Amino acid sequence: MWLSHIQVAYLGKIGRMRRREFIEAAVWWTVLFAAYLAIISTISLTEIIVGAVTAGAGAGGAILTRRRLLAADNDERYRPRGGWARWLLRLPDQIAVGFVRLLRPRGEFAEIRLPEDEPAAARRGYAALVLSVAPDTYVADVDPERNVLVVHRIGERPSALEREVTR
Repeated sequence: MWLSHIQVAYLGKIGRMRRREFIEAAVWWTVLFAAYLAIISTISLTEIIVGAVTAGAGAGGAILTRRRLLAADNDERYRPRGGWARWLLRLPDQIAVGFVRLLRPRGEFAEIRLPEDEPAAARRGYAALVLSVAPDTYVADVDPERNVLVVHRIGERPSALEREVTR
């Protein structure tokens, strides 16, 4: 089979992988493979092969996603802002409170309106990630046109973490 010039150039680029790119791929693969091995009940040759292949696919997907999000032609920058670190200060308390709230599970859906600012897409992504860590809250939907997160939470009132994210 004859390869096109584009395919040959792409294969050549893969062959000249820089050390930093190799380390990134190796770290992703190692973490994903270790996580796979940790969740299976019996380690066999078949499971090792499946885990290795799956970890490779996941590592490739993670690298391609990161590169695309940080590409120069991407209008939205998905790098976290320094001010968002304060969300993490509320996280341990939110997790503890969330476990207590699970004792009387009476949930409801609510909308959380985020501020309209330049990094709106990045804010929605990181807010969804942080809010979904607590056991009593998860993000069920994101409405980018209205800049709203639809969350399911246990309890009637917004948590301190939810209030922090909307600042």
